[in-house]
Formats: sequence, structure tokens, C-alpha cells
Amino acid sequence: MIDMHTNIEALILQTPECEEFLYPFMKGITSSSTLLSISKEHNVSVEALQYGLSRTIKRAEQNPLDYEQMRNRLIKPGHLNVAGFVNFLWQNEFINALETKAAALGINLNLNIFPKHSKKTFQNYLAVCDSPNDLPELLIGKGFSSLMSQRFVDKFVKSGNYAHPSVSSQMGNAFERANFRDVQQNYHPFGVEEMVMIRDKTIPFDKAMPQKWLDLLQPQYTNAIMQMGKSKRDHFGFNMMLYLHTKVGEQGIRQYANNVKNKQHFSYIIKNMARNNHDSALISIVHQFTENFIRSDAKQKTELLITEDGNPSVCHFYLMKNNASHQAIQMAQYFYSSDIKAILEKCGTAHITSDKPMSGSSKTQWVGWDTIKNSSLPFLKEELSEVAFQHFACH
Repeated sequence: MIDMHTNIEALILQTPECEEFLYPFMKGITSSSTLLSISKEHNVSVEALQYGLSRTIKRAEQNPLDYEQMRNRLIKPGHLNVAGFVNFLWQNEFINALETKAAALGINLNLNIFPKHSKKTFQNYLAVCDSPNDLPELLIGKGFSSLMSQRFVDKFVKSGNYAHPSVSSQMGNAFERANFRDVQQNYHPFGVEEMVMIRDKTIPFDKAMPQKWLDLLQPQYTNAIMQMGKSKRDHFGFNMMLYLHTKVGEQGIRQYANNVKNKQHFSYIIKNMARNNHDSALISIVHQFTENFIRSDAKQKTELLITEDGNPSVCHFYLMKNNASHQAIQMAQYFYSSDIKAILEKCGTAHITSDKPMSGSSKTQWVGWDTIKNSSLPFLKEELSEVAFQHFACH
């Protein structure tokens, strides 16, 4: 049990994975530090600390880490070692394509793309790893993952371990304008996933539809928004939270959360679209790929809203060690190929070389690599969610 009086040093000794979550506060930790003392010293929510640490402990206990076993799985001598996470919709085709390409190039590929049911053990590994020698040459990530935690960024990104120049200069105009290129050459995007607004036309509404994303903060949209996520207490759609926090700060999060009617897994959002029932909403905030799953009988009764400012997006990216082998460079170059582009775009993820995002909008939005590298992830997820839940209409 975690409470405000839990001793930090004892907690990390018992569950080392907790250091990743507490990393932003570690410099000031003493033998007497507790959650309450951290909360007071850094002016952060003790509830956010409790929720995040409870989640971290649960992940560690349910997915116990054997460090040497995982290291031996990830690092095989004489192989090109690649590991990470991708979208579940194109995961299998992506793996098959990389294995086929590696065979054609004569590369001994040790590929570990972790599906959702097994990724938590890898996340636990990243939470405690201290040596770049224990990490693969190529890492693949998505969204705001364990490869963007403040601990990982400080130890392996800002240190220069993963700072290899991009193997391709190709980038579509919309993505170039939105600053998807990391000028410091750490993170290299190859896919882009948008958040979109889908309007349910079966729900009467006599006011204008939002023209820009920040319009969603207006009072006229109170109880009009369905947010993708778990129905129970969880992260409050972090893509949206970080976008709002970057644009307008905590007040924007409060206004948005106050307008959210409910949170549902995207499969339930699709199920309830165009039914005008208790579990449907005027505007659903979902990933672009959700459009592919809308029921045929609901297609004509829903509408993808195109905004003036473009949709907030997240990346699928790779990181490559600064001393990367020729084989690693060859494999990274393949991420920019027409083969990979076809696999991604068939499933609703734009390829970085495409001129436009999948929604058809001429614009897109990205919070920026500097924002990511200087954020307190994963603590920030809990901190912003705590702000949202204080103002969530159904909380």
C-alpha cells in the first residue's frame, strides 16, 4: 500500500522500477523523504504521486523482470539487435517485412517488437537499465513511451548514446512545417498518427462545430465530448493533455475535462456512434485509425471534422546508436521505403514521406522534440491526469 507517509528510499529498494517515476525528484531524496515531503517540496499533487507509484508497483509485480534474461533476449552477439513497440494494427506485417528485408540483406536480425500483452516486462527493463551496452542498436517507439521518460532521455539521449544522424532527409511538407524533424538527431520519425474529431450527426446540436482544437474548451461543448481511454481512473488521454498543456496550460485542461461527457475504449466509442444513446456523444476524440472501424450503417451518420489548425499528432520513431553499424543503417533506411509506407497507411498511420496526414488535412500539429526531452515523463502523465480528473464532469 502506498500512502503519503511511504518512505521513498525503502520503496525504491523494494521496487527499483519506481525510480523511473520518481526520477524528477531524485536529486533531493534523503533517508527521510516521503511522498508528502516530495509533494510539499516540489509543489506537486500527492495523489498523482500515489496513483503513479501504485501503477508502477502493479506493473512490476504482475510482470516480474529477470534482468539478465531480458538482456540476453535483447542483446545477441553477432546480430543486429532491434527492439521496441509499434501500432498493433500493423505490427505483424511490419515484423514480417523487417525479417524478410534482413534475410535479403544477409543480416542476422534479432528483432523484439513487444505486443501489448508482453510490453510491460520490457518497460520494467527500461525503467532500471543503466548501461547503453544493455540496449539494442536500434530502438523503435510510439506515442509518449518509456523511450521518452526523463530518466531514459537523461541517461541515453542527452548523453549522446542515441544521436545518430537520420538516414533519410525525406519528410512530407505538412510534417516538415510542423517541425517533426529532431534537429538534435536523436528521435527519427517514420510514421505519424493523428487524433481526430468525429461528429455524430444523430445527436442534435444547434451551434457551430469546432473550427480549431481549442474551440473544444468553449462552454457550448459541455458534455459533448467522448474521450478515448479507459472508463475507470486512468491517464486522461495523454496525447490531448500534453497538447493542451503545451498550448494553454493547466487551465485549458480543466476547461476541456469539464466538457468531457465520458471516457471509453475506442471499440465502445465505435459501437455507440450514430445511436444517440446514453453512451454516445456529439464529438468523439479518437485516433485516426478508428475511422477504419466505423460500422457501415453509421458511416453516413458520422463526419470527420477537418480543423483550420490541423490535428495534434504523435510519432512512430526510431533511435539509433551513434556508433551504429552499416547493417543498422541499412535497416533504418528501410523504414522510409515504399514497403513500410504501404503497411502503415493501409492501417491509418501516415508515413513521414507522405505530403499530407491521413485525415486529408493540409496541416498537422506536433508538441515538439524539445518539449518531450525536457518533460518529466512518466510523472507528467499522472500530474496532468490529476488536473483533468478534478474537473471531469462524471468523476
